[in-house]
Amino acid sequence: MPLPIADRRISQLYRTLETTNGKIDDAQALNILAEVADRSGLSAAKANQTLGTMTRDQQLAAIKRGMTAGEKADLVKILDQGSVKLDASARSFFEAVLGRPVQPPPPPVVPADGNLRVTGDQSNGLTGTARPGDQIEAINLSASPTGRLHTDDTTVIATADADGRFNAAKLTGDQAIKEGDLIRMRARHADGTTGDWVTVRATGLGRDSRNAEVAIFRIGLTENAGLIDVSNINASRQISEPGAKLQFTNARTGAKTVVTLNAEGSFDPGVKLQGKAGDTFNVAATDGTNNTDFALTVGKLQVPGADGAGTVDLIKDPALHRDELDASGEPRFSTKRFTGALFKDGVSMEDPIQGQIGDCYFPSAVAAIAYQNPQALEDAIADNGDGTYTVTFKERDWRSGSGFRDVKITVDGDLYARSWGGPLYGSSRGDKGEKTMELWFPVLEKAYAQWKGSYNAIGDGGHSDVVMQELLGRTGTSMGVREGNEAAVFAQIKKSLDGKQPVSAGTYGETQAARYTNTGVYANHSYSVIGYRTADDGTQLVKLRNPWGESEPAGNGSNDGIFELDIKTFNKLYQNLMYTTP
Repeated sequence: MPLPIADRRISQLYRTLETTNGKIDDAQALNILAEVADRSGLSAAKANQTLGTMTRDQQLAAIKRGMTAGEKADLVKILDQGSVKLDASARSFFEAVLGRPVQPPPPPVVPADGNLRVTGDQSNGLTGTARPGDQIEAINLSASPTGRLHTDDTTVIATADADGRFNAAKLTGDQAIKEGDLIRMRARHADGTTGDWVTVRATGLGRDSRNAEVAIFRIGLTENAGLIDVSNINASRQISEPGAKLQFTNARTGAKTVVTLNAEGSFDPGVKLQGKAGDTFNVAATDGTNNTDFALTVGKLQVPGADGAGTVDLIKDPALHRDELDASGEPRFSTKRFTGALFKDGVSMEDPIQGQIGDCYFPSAVAAIAYQNPQALEDAIADNGDGTYTVTFKERDWRSGSGFRDVKITVDGDLYARSWGGPLYGSSRGDKGEKTMELWFPVLEKAYAQWKGSYNAIGDGGHSDVVMQELLGRTGTSMGVREGNEAAVFAQIKKSLDGKQPVSAGTYGETQAARYTNTGVYANHSYSVIGYRTADDGTQLVKLRNPWGESEPAGNGSNDGIFELDIKTFNKLYQNLMYTTP
C-alpha cells in the first residue's frame, strides 16, 4: 500500500521510488528536501540547484527555514514507515533535518575471510564489501576476448571505505559493463596480497544484448591422426567469456561439434573435430542468452595443410618459431600468399602490429623510425615486381673499422597464416586480407627473420637500438632509466626526438611483474617513444605507443596503444631508453 504523504510533490517523488523499486541516496534525499526548502522563497528546481552548491550545514539551515509542520510529518513517515530503503548517508540527512540525534553508522561489514563480497545488482555500478582500505580490481571478461588482455589485467575501480564498503564502482570505455556480462573482481589488501577471485554476472542493466565475443584469430586447428586438434594458440588469453559455447560446423561434411569453454574462457585439453587438412569450419557462439540456435556465425577457420596447393614457393621461407611446432616438431601453420600493395598510404608509425612471437623490440623500433623518418623505411624496401621484395639492412663493416655495409635480403609475400586467414606474425594496422593488407611491415619482419636465420631467432626478445642501427646505419645506444633521474631521461628524450632520432623504451622483466599491476603497462615489453610535452602545470609528459596497436593505461583514449605518462611514472615503469646517435 502506498505511503500516505500529504504534500503532493513529495508524494509524487516518493511514489516513483516505490513503483520503480528505487532507493533514497544523497541525490534522491536532496530532491525530496528541495520540495521542503522551496518554502524559504525558492522554487523546488531553484532550491535543488542552490542546495547543491551549499555545505551540509547551510543545506540544513535552508531546509529547516522552509519546512512546514505538514512536511515535517511527511518526512517522519518516510523515515519511520516508508518501504523505500534509505542508505546510511540519506538517513542521517533526514534525521538531521528533523532534529533527531544522528544514529552512529553501523560497524564495518568485513567478510570473516577478508575476501571481497558483491551485493545487489549493477544498475548503479558494482557494490559490495571488503576489508577497509582494500583496492577493488576488476576486469570485464565478456568485453575482453578480442583484445590482448589477460584475465588478470584488471583496473582499480574503487577503494573500500572505513566500514569496508564500496559502491557505484564502474568499468569504463571498452570495459563498460552491460547486462549479462561476466565481471571478475578481487580485493588487493594494504600489504599487496590479494583475496580470491569473485565472478559476477551483471544484472539490473536492461536487456542482455552482448553475445559472447570470440577471438577467432586465437583459435588454431591442426590435423592429427585423422582428427582436428583445436587449441588456443595464445593460451594466456581468452577465446571468449567463461562458459560460452562454440559450435564448429564442417563446411564439407556438415558435421557439427559444440564446445564449452572453461573458467578461463579457453579450451580444455583434448578438444577434437571430425575433419581433414583443408577443411573449412564455420564458427558460431552463444553466451546462453543470445544466438542460442547458433544461427549467426563469427567467422571461418581452415585447417592448414592443403591451402596453397599448386602454388610454387618463390623463395624458401624462414622457419617458424618453436612454439608453433607440434610435439613431433612439425609446423602447425602453413603459408598463404599475400599480394596487397607494399605501401598503401606511405609509412605510418601506427602501421606495425606485433604478432604471435616475442619480438616487441622489432615493431617498437620500426614504429619509432616511422614516426621520425618514414622515408628511410620506404627506401629500404623495394618491390621487385615479380612477387618478391628486397630489403636493405645495414651491417657494421668491422673490416674497415667504421661505417656500415648494405645487406640485401629478398623474400616473397608468403606469410604464415592463422586458421582464420590473417598473418600469424607481424601484420599491418587494419585490413588483414591476403589480397588487401598493406605489406611493408610484415615483409620487413620476414626479411629480418630470414637474415637472422628464422622466426625463432628473432622471437625471444632483442634490442630496439640494434634494429634501429640495422635499418638506419647509425650507431644504436641505450640509457638506464630509474626513479630519481627523471630530468636526465626527459632531456635525452627531448634531444633525440628534436634531432629526428628514433627512441624506444623497455620495461622491466617478468620478475618485476607486480610493478605493473593495474597500470595498463606490461612487463618485458618494448614501446615506441613518439612525443613529449610540458603541461600547463609544469608536469613533463612522455608519449608512447604499444606495438600491439592497442592496450594502454586507463583513461588514455581509443585503445590504439597510444598514451601519455608523466615522467615520474615513466621512470618508475621503464628500465631503459634505446635510440640512435645523430
